[in-house]
Amino acid sequence: MRAAGKLAVRRIRAALARRGRIFWGMAANERRKPALAARVALAAAAPVLLLALAEFVVASLNVAPYPEDPIIVWNGPRDREMNSPRGEFRQHPRWLWEPRPGVMVFGAPINEGGYRGPYYPPGKSARLRIATLGDSSTYGFNVAEDVCWSRCLEAILRAFGCDVEVLNFGVIGFSAVQGERLYRGRVRDYRPDVVVAAFGAVNEAFTTLPGLTDPEKIARVSSLGHRLRQFLLRYDFFRLLDGLGGKPAEAAPPEAQGTVQRVPLAVFERTLADLNRAVREDGGRLVLVSPPRRRDGEEFLKGLGEEYTAAIRRVAEREGIPLADVREEFRLLDREALGEGADRLPKALESELFADGWHPSLKGHRAFAVTVGQALKEAGLLPLPPEGK
Repeated sequence: MRAAGKLAVRRIRAALARRGRIFWGMAANERRKPALAARVALAAAAPVLLLALAEFVVASLNVAPYPEDPIIVWNGPRDREMNSPRGEFRQHPRWLWEPRPGVMVFGAPINEGGYRGPYYPPGKSARLRIATLGDSSTYGFNVAEDVCWSRCLEAILRAFGCDVEVLNFGVIGFSAVQGERLYRGRVRDYRPDVVVAAFGAVNEAFTTLPGLTDPEKIARVSSLGHRLRQFLLRYDFFRLLDGLGGKPAEAAPPEAQGTVQRVPLAVFERTLADLNRAVREDGGRLVLVSPPRRRDGEEFLKGLGEEYTAAIRRVAEREGIPLADVREEFRLLDREALGEGADRLPKALESELFADGWHPSLKGHRAFAVTVGQALKEAGLLPLPPEGK
């Protein structure tokens, strides 16, 4: 009996001891949880703190190289400008670059929609809405926006009683490929009734940098890897590491590949036809412009400009697109003003319609607008009042 009692006592003590160990173990675990959480948080925060410290040190010492892109998006100076928040342009993955809203350009800011001139909101307008696409001649290189041909076109048409608004989506350096992407990605949101496209003057014929056509370059720039790199290049520490690793490999220069245009002729024709289909699908009408070149501008392209001019005319004829032949109109005006001796004049003086080999002067912008307006009228695209009213 006594032995059984002692056994029962030992069992009770053992059970209590087990419970005690469990309890104290649980208590120890509870005490260890905050410490473990603190260690995990510290381990997670340590790399961030180290990177922040490294960024502070590198930025303070100013030893990081200036940010460079893994490929040349536009050209060296323009790419550096686009990396600055005060630059006139900024990068865009779908059409490479665009005007930066709010930046002052020749006396007036780029509006909130990212284009020059008065801001018109997206959506359908009660007025006839005309959107102009093009390069620096449409943008209005070195001239105030209120005298560029897009704004002159609006003023001329309103003077003839046509209730219109013209949105200037021209961009310096743009090619037809960029313009077509810009239309699909932004301009169509403004529901234009008419789109006037002025491409093929010179940008498409330029040799590519660095050996990539515009469609190929857009594919590279829009990739996730390029966009991640662009984000990291904002930080001095990453630029320092990137510089220590050497300059990123680029495609072979065009000289090693043969002549490659930014937009080869076949791609140029296909792009204009694709733009026409997109505009028609949206319920609008496309008008093509054959852009003008001064004689030295023609000679600079060594006959290639003529090929792009011919391509514009082929597309217009094949697709049934109205054509504003500004190039031919400028030649006619020059012959009228200068006579038969025009070819013997110095190139810089041969035409009052040009500021240089490609860009219109103030007088040229006016003549440009008149020619486009006449093409719109002949195509029946203007709601003009009846004759005599």
